[in-house]
Amino acid sequence: MSIPEVFFRETIDLNRYSNAVATEFQTTYNDVILTAARKLKRLNIRQAKAGAGVVIAPQTRKRLRAIIQQSKISLDMWSRETSKKMIKEIEGLADVQVGFIENELKKVVKSGSVPINSVAVSPKYAKSFVTTDPTKTNIFTSKEFTVDDFKKYGSGTFELTARQGAMQTLPNGVTVQKAFRGIAESQKDALTRHIRQGVFSGESTQEIARRMIGKLEFGQRALGSRQKAMAGGELTKLANHQIRTIVRTSVNQVQNQASQAVYAANSKVAPKYQYVATLDSRTSAVCRDLDGKTFAYNRGPTPPQHFNCRSTTVPVVDYEGLSKQKGFEGLKPPPVGKVVTRPSATGRVPQDMTYGEWLLKQDKKLQVKTLGNPKKVSYFKKLAKKEGSGQKAIKKLVRDDDSERSLKDLQRIYGKPTNIKPKPKPKPKVVVGTAKASDFVKSKPLKKLTEKELLTDLKKFREHEIKIQTARGVKNPYTGPIDFKIKSLEQGLSIEKVIDKGSPMYNDYLFWKQGFNKRPTRVKNVQALMDRKDLVKGADGENLVLYRGVSDDRWNDQFKGIGKGGDNYYAGEGIYGNGSYAAARNFHGTKASLSKSTKNAIEIAENYTQSNAFAPPLSVAEKQKRITAFGLKKDANFKTWKKGSSTKNLKYEHAFPDSDWYKQTFQKWEDETMAKAQKLTGYKIDTVGEACSILGIDGYQVPLPLVDKLKEGGAELINFDADYWVILNRSAIVVSDTVKL
Repeated sequence: MSIPEVFFRETIDLNRYSNAVATEFQTTYNDVILTAARKLKRLNIRQAKAGAGVVIAPQTRKRLRAIIQQSKISLDMWSRETSKKMIKEIEGLADVQVGFIENELKKVVKSGSVPINSVAVSPKYAKSFVTTDPTKTNIFTSKEFTVDDFKKYGSGTFELTARQGAMQTLPNGVTVQKAFRGIAESQKDALTRHIRQGVFSGESTQEIARRMIGKLEFGQRALGSRQKAMAGGELTKLANHQIRTIVRTSVNQVQNQASQAVYAANSKVAPKYQYVATLDSRTSAVCRDLDGKTFAYNRGPTPPQHFNCRSTTVPVVDYEGLSKQKGFEGLKPPPVGKVVTRPSATGRVPQDMTYGEWLLKQDKKLQVKTLGNPKKVSYFKKLAKKEGSGQKAIKKLVRDDDSERSLKDLQRIYGKPTNIKPKPKPKPKVVVGTAKASDFVKSKPLKKLTEKELLTDLKKFREHEIKIQTARGVKNPYTGPIDFKIKSLEQGLSIEKVIDKGSPMYNDYLFWKQGFNKRPTRVKNVQALMDRKDLVKGADGENLVLYRGVSDDRWNDQFKGIGKGGDNYYAGEGIYGNGSYAAARNFHGTKASLSKSTKNAIEIAENYTQSNAFAPPLSVAEKQKRITAFGLKKDANFKTWKKGSSTKNLKYEHAFPDSDWYKQTFQKWEDETMAKAQKLTGYKIDTVGEACSILGIDGYQVPLPLVDKLKEGGAELINFDADYWVILNRSAIVVSDTVKL
């Protein structure tokens, strides 16, 4: 059996088409937000002196409400018009796709007596695809030709029906129309919240507008769909990503549904279809597994298997079988040079090469990029050798629910990669490391380093990284960024030109130098945290408990110092510098006000447990695995805002960058801290988190005061009653193994 190569090339063209459609929809959405931002910039909201709040003239207030209301109307119109345009696009796409498949099949049987059956696209198909919820209508009332019908009639014209369109929804179960409407509704709420919060926090209208739109401008038609998403602000970035996802996924659905209809109508020519995944590092686990498998029509899985799926299906033309039929004597496959290859990220490969076989032949760098880490690559190679096939090894890396197995899963099933042999080996015990209280490293300011001293440090740091990676089973430890800096120093470059400020490597170096990467102390539960005598207390006299949420429980274990991955500490970067961000009840609040504050802190952590907007909601048990509760050791060096006359009576507006308190107290501390670190090191410091690491500060509180209600005209505008903390020294905390939500 052979497959015409043109079927593989078509997927590339369809990706370009979906990007073009997505770009158009993104542009019209962005124009709504850009229009609102332009109107906002024309408003002048007067800021009063400290303590008096924000003064808004009645006429300005009226215009502000009008902007919000008009933007909501425009978003509703965008949703309706986009759905209508999507129907038109799908009408054209379905017709083009059906025609393309029919023409290519005709080329296959250009000699012979068996005609190629045509598939007509019903005028109601596209509208049904976009708007009809199959759970709310009887989709089984209209007649649709089945595979058995095709076999019975043998030839003729068949139809892509409204029923078939209605049976399609996005992977999360909603229609395209509902998805666009959902974007409009969520962004209406976000727009209102964004503008009101900005106004009452003391931001200028120019600042509010800038946060709304990011780097987007009117007339940027040349930007692609991905570029538009990346350039956006708080009210455009997520929406642009969602629009792009909806369009790409819908185009994939229509392409494959239309193709399947033509394949099934011509099952004599092509009795089966083949699932084809994209051969690159971004392909999902389920599509890797399905690549190369063949199925009877309407009997197997079809793309999309998930949002943004790039897989497709191709007809398996039975040249050998057709050549034995009357009228097809002498029918031969296309010339070898035109049919035996398929595209991949690393060049053209044999057509029958599956994803697993392709990945097996790639260099280690691409394998690591695809599977996530070097150790999973080791499992993959060992499993391929045991099973005798790279594709069978890929299957072993996928769970029954089509999700990708984690490294923990593989360790649990197989033990070490070296244990994977023809006969099963006993599973080794997993040793979990637990830090003791004595592991706490009291930080102190770093001394100023010369180029020679930094060079010595980096060489020691490199040895440390190699030791850690080797202990995890990495055969070829990666130290590229460190090697580059060592080489630069050896060539005579100055420290300020060598240090890549803000990079993960530099954070890692600082944490290693200060001992911040040591494992934390662990206790069984939150109650054990509350019972300890060595933790920082809040205004209510009880131990302060911080909550940190992550989108993968593996990262949670790593933060706690559990397992082999726990021997290193990774910190990201945010608006308050590098570190680990967490929420807690208000440090400065009154005892009577703190119960709700604790609840809100937990809710903030829960928000970070969801991997993306389209992921299914997590159960309570799943959320618990992704949240860490921890306390702060009181003998550590944490910067707080509990005491002092300037912070004794914090108001809502004090927490925002335009407030006098913020400028005179918190921002002043930031500037002074960064100046101290710069003076100590001799080069520019980018963030206060970086400065605190250098100066031996274990963490710091971000002052967000308690406000139960802020009302205008009787309407509650905001409820913001939790504090944020940035943690630098992991050894300065005590973590709980469990969290009860």
